[in-house]
Amino acid sequence: MAGAGICCLDHIVIAPQIAWGDSTHVSDHFAQGGGLVATALVACARLGARADLFSLLGDDQLGDQIIEGLQREGVDTAGVVRIEDGRSPFSFIHVDERSGERTIFHRSGRGLEWHPGSNDLRMIGECDALLVDHVYTELALAAAEEASAHGVPVVADVMPNAQNAALLRRVDVLIAPKHFVRRIGRQGNLHRALDAIHEFGPKVAVITLGADGWVSSDSTGRSRGGAFQVAVVDTTGAGDVFHGAFAYGLARGWDTARCAEFAAAVAAIKCTKPGGRMGLPSLDEALEFLRERSRLDWRGFEDER
Repeated sequence: MAGAGICCLDHIVIAPQIAWGDSTHVSDHFAQGGGLVATALVACARLGARADLFSLLGDDQLGDQIIEGLQREGVDTAGVVRIEDGRSPFSFIHVDERSGERTIFHRSGRGLEWHPGSNDLRMIGECDALLVDHVYTELALAAAEEASAHGVPVVADVMPNAQNAALLRRVDVLIAPKHFVRRIGRQGNLHRALDAIHEFGPKVAVITLGADGWVSSDSTGRSRGGAFQVAVVDTTGAGDVFHGAFAYGLARGWDTARCAEFAAAVAAIKCTKPGGRMGLPSLDEALEFLRERSRLDWRGFEDER
């Protein structure tokens, strides 16, 4: 597995709903690596896949922390370029201690400009799937072009719009969040939203619906699956994890519905612990969860490794 996108450090605060202009007691606080593609790749690494990240960081202490965290998780960071005088990305995340819903305050970094040749992208042609996000668009496009040239499927976490049209033409699977349905003005019509994704080029369209599960569309038709009920502690990174687990299933040759069911399970398990990484399951843990709760038969899938 490979990924081209952002990696950052998340400062997570667990507290009641924010009372703006007042003080609030904090139940817990910790720092943990984050970022769309980075979190997706950590999910893949926990599942047993090799994971290689292509990204940009400043040559600062924050960048050192981000790299160390990724390496501890087994993600290869040789493709991460450190930019002199650049400032690495970070987020402050408030997690509602009652609902587990999160609010993100994010800085994408400063002075982190990608130029052709900054990263050696050739190994992408040897991987089983590529994950891209919208943060470093030119890097994502170059990586997607390399993947497409070698028949490697591209899974994207980008908003389907005209600004991202060039990248979307290289994308095989687009997974969009539920607010995309409202943003495109389709009166909440999921089928029309799926059609809108296909119009940009992706052959497989998936929309995640939070507690309402997911819907998908591909050449074989449309599918819908529910969310797995768990005791939610923190939803931080759930969408990123869904992308990573979906790409993992795609790399193993699973169909769209099975990939989405697997991704929903891995994301649900993640939500039972704080942060985007702490609750990530191993493959055995994910399969055990699915065998107990899924509508699909998951017997024998561990034997494919």
